[in-house]
Amino acid sequence: MFDARESIASESLIDSTRFTTADEAAALLTELEVMRRRTEASMAEVLARVTRLGLHQEDGCSSVASWLRKVLNVSGSEAKRLDRVADLVHANPMVGERLREGTLGIAQATRLAGLHANVRVTEKLPAFLPVLVGYAESLPFEDFNTVAIRWEQLADADGAHRGHDAVHEGRDAGVHTVGTATYVDARLGNSQGALIAEVFEKYVQAELARDLADLEPGGGVQPLARTSKQRRADAMFAVFASAADRFLPAPEPLVNILIDQTTYERTLAAMEAGERVPVLIEPTENLLDKRCETTGGVALDPVDVVAASFVGHVRRVVMSADGVPIDLGRRARIFTGGARAVAMLRRRRCVWPGCDVISCEVDHRIPWSEGGTTSSDNADPLCRRHNRLKTAGYRSSYDPRLRHTSIERSDGRTLTPV
Repeated sequence: MFDARESIASESLIDSTRFTTADEAAALLTELEVMRRRTEASMAEVLARVTRLGLHQEDGCSSVASWLRKVLNVSGSEAKRLDRVADLVHANPMVGERLREGTLGIAQATRLAGLHANVRVTEKLPAFLPVLVGYAESLPFEDFNTVAIRWEQLADADGAHRGHDAVHEGRDAGVHTVGTATYVDARLGNSQGALIAEVFEKYVQAELARDLADLEPGGGVQPLARTSKQRRADAMFAVFASAADRFLPAPEPLVNILIDQTTYERTLAAMEAGERVPVLIEPTENLLDKRCETTGGVALDPVDVVAASFVGHVRRVVMSADGVPIDLGRRARIFTGGARAVAMLRRRRCVWPGCDVISCEVDHRIPWSEGGTTSSDNADPLCRRHNRLKTAGYRSSYDPRLRHTSIERSDGRTLTPV
């Protein structure tokens, strides 16, 4: 049964003229999203009971997923997703409770269900689930997904290592011409892929700089000569052209690898003893402090990282006790060079809610004019558009517990999703 609040939302599905402002539209969508989460919880509970009673075997269905395709006419992937969420809710009722309360999103619950479905970490998940659910409810989905990836790799370090090793053993690449088009494709492990990604991104930025340099000074808003797709294709060509003829200067690549001290030491000890890599995460440890990845967020095998450190391939990043890069002081007003690199370690994309732009400027959280320091604990990446919006009265604040930046309007309201 829907309560009165839900009935209002149901009516709004027909009457799309109820709202006239962005705040009213946002409130209505929030109300509908809470309803959707409650429905997801109810469906998970129904499916859990269907599984227990074996009702899905009706009409010869061999699995809950195939039964769902018959009953609901959904895709195979959606049927599998619903089945996984039901398994998670059945094994961990807290997830269903949070969905019903509307505090846990469906995408987040689906990601947690994926962790539960990994048989190599299923038994370890309950000890960490309250913490993971807390992050799912309080962090943007992209940041929560990064935490989930880190946990899964650390909870099954040996399996992850063998997975990385299998991909590396099966690496392949090719250039194929079909008709009037040429295709470049490759499959490599993340250790090699991290270097390729860093080099490619530098070439893409160089192509963007060329287009920006061609704009007429003072000409107002002007379209760029190439689309982002075209610049990426030209950047790929430039990489090969630089290697072949040296007629374009190749940017000097630099891959920064971040690994926390505990993970490094545990992996090193296992390698020295010739043993399997142990579980690299304990319930008492803060997941936000666990790192084994590039600054671009590419997850790496701890064994590869430790091995690389022996030959000096890892740049050391000095971190404070709470995982914050070292303070660079108030010696400069602009974040450049090393100061900018350290500031970007906090987050890989714009901190503005809903923005996923990676190419960012680094700006002071507390403005320089108000005494803010040019230091990593007063810095956030913002895309050019949202950095300019800060002059319109928006403010930012940082939660050291969640390692998350919030944006506030001039009236004090925080831009917080449901």
